[in-house]
Amino acid sequence: MVLDGRKYLKLLASYRPVAQKCPYCGTSTLSASGRPSFCNFCEQFAGVQAGASSPFEAIKAQLDANSTEAALKSADQLMKGNMDPEQLYLLGVFYLNLSTIEFQSKDYNQMGFMEPNADNIRASLDLTMKWKECFFKVIRIVGGELQGNIQVDPTMVLMKFMSEIRLQRYVDAATTLRTLQSLDKRGTYSEYALLVYSVEKDTKQAQASLLAALGSGEMNAYYYLAKYLAKQGKLKEAESLLSTLSTSVEVSMSRELLYRIRLTEEASKM
Repeated sequence: MVLDGRKYLKLLASYRPVAQKCPYCGTSTLSASGRPSFCNFCEQFAGVQAGASSPFEAIKAQLDANSTEAALKSADQLMKGNMDPEQLYLLGVFYLNLSTIEFQSKDYNQMGFMEPNADNIRASLDLTMKWKECFFKVIRIVGGELQGNIQVDPTMVLMKFMSEIRLQRYVDAATTLRTLQSLDKRGTYSEYALLVYSVEKDTKQAQASLLAALGSGEMNAYYYLAKYLAKQGKLKEAESLLSTLSTSVEVSMSRELLYRIRLTEEASKM
């Protein structure tokens, strides 16, 4: 049985999401239920009390203001010698999103040799090297603390897990998920991680995790539902969900998935 995307499309269209500020990246993220949920940009839990202002907030503000070059310069400066796993994780998400934007900015309707496309691809590859470096550092730093029996906050373990997911290190992610489940007694972080893992790996748990997250009004769950539907070959339903989702909130991963779905649909018409 495959979840009915049309049913959740209607539910998504009926929402009037409530904004809440992510304490990690500063994004104004949206919750369908009004209860704390996971950030639409960095996928960290936005329901924790904000501490000191993160240096990344200024970078995200520059990005939101379309000052991409300034944001990139600030990010590059923050990355130099940085060994803070939280900041490295946020930088990794930033570089990953920018890499996707650069790659998708190609235009094959240009005249001549389309040199700008080569520039876009080169910039995307440079950014890819940066986001991979950031996520590998997060894995190494948090992993070292775990091996050293240092008490690690579940938020850091979730960052390690999400870094492994984005690097497609699924065996390591499964191990980190078990560690997170043992640390996170309330299940706030581990249930979200289980949703992500089960959809990415298309496990038998995927439907149950999706139903639970969708039932709680977690906006990011609609992205993972779209990904689940796309994996089941229901590309139109997945595309409709992502398009409707983007009218109220731009989940950071949506752009790449929607791009791949549309490429697949175009290829099938040829």
